[in-house]
Amino acid sequence: MNSDATPSFGAAAKDDDHVVQDTSNDAATSRESASRLGYIHDPFIKHFVRHPQRRAPLINRGTFARFHGVQSTLQRFIASSLTNNQVVVLGSGFDTSYFLQAVRVKEQQQQQQQVTRYFEIDFAEINAKKAATIYKKQTLRPWLPKDIKVASGGTELHSEQYNLLSADLRCFRDSVVPKLLDAGFDCTAPTLFISECVLIYLDSKHSDAILDWITESVPDAAILTYEQILPNDRFGRMMIENLRSRQLELRGLMAYPDLESTRLRFISRGWKSATAIDLFDYHQNCINQDELARIAKIEFMDEWEDSSMSGS
Repeated sequence: MNSDATPSFGAAAKDDDHVVQDTSNDAATSRESASRLGYIHDPFIKHFVRHPQRRAPLINRGTFARFHGVQSTLQRFIASSLTNNQVVVLGSGFDTSYFLQAVRVKEQQQQQQQVTRYFEIDFAEINAKKAATIYKKQTLRPWLPKDIKVASGGTELHSEQYNLLSADLRCFRDSVVPKLLDAGFDCTAPTLFISECVLIYLDSKHSDAILDWITESVPDAAILTYEQILPNDRFGRMMIENLRSRQLELRGLMAYPDLESTRLRFISRGWKSATAIDLFDYHQNCINQDELARIAKIEFMDEWEDSSMSGS
C-alpha cells in the first residue's frame, strides 16, 4: 500500500481542525463531571478542565460506561501480557490513562517484570496545553518517568516509558509512524491501540490507512475504538444536527454506520476476531450489578432505558 500523500489544507480546513480539537475539552469536561460526582475515579482529569460543568445525568452515565469499558480493556490487556507491551492512544487529547495506571501499579505494589510503554498522539496545540499542565501541577508531574524530556518547543514529551507526540493522524504513514519509531515503538511487541471518538472525525480513507498500517506492521495488535454509530435513527439524526450546529462533521460515520459494518471493517482486513457492542448493551450486560446499583444512587435518571446510545 502506498504511503499517504500529505494533504494540502486551506484556511477552512484549519478552522475545522480547531473545532475538532475543541472536542478534547468537551470530553475532559464530561469526564471531570462524572469524576466529581463519583461515577468514576479520576483524580487527574480536573487539572485539564478550566471551567467545570455539571453534565446532565444521561451524559454522566454514558461517560461512566465509556470510561469503564476503556479502562477495563486496558487493564486486561496489561495483565495478560507476559512481555513488555505498548499502548498507543490516537487523538489522545487530555487522556489520563497513563497516570491512572501509574497509580494502580504503585498502590498494588506490583513488581512487574514487564513494562508498559505509552505513546499518545494528537495535534501540537493540544499537546502543548497538556504538557504545560502536567509540568505545572504537582499532582501530575511526580508520576512522570525520571528520564522525561520536553521536546519540539514544548509540544512533546519523550521518555522510555511515556511519550507525548504531536502529529496529524491524516498523515499517518508519513508523519505519525516515523515519530512512533523514533520514540522507540516496537512493531513486534504486544500493542493496544485506543481511539475514542477520533477515527470518526476523519475521512474514511484516512482512518482506513491507519488500520491498514496497523494490520500490516504490528502482528500482535489489538484495537479498541469507541465511535458514534446509527446516523439514521432518531437519536442519530439529533446527534448529527447538534454537531453540525457546532460545525462538526462525523466524516467517517456513513462508511461504517452500524455495529456489523464496524465489525466487518476489521474482519475484512484479516483480523482473527472482532466484536462490536453498543454502549447501552455494554452498560446492561458487561458491568457488575453492584457497580450499577452504586451509580444509580448518585443521580435520579429516568431517560436511560428510553435512550438509544449511539456509540460502539
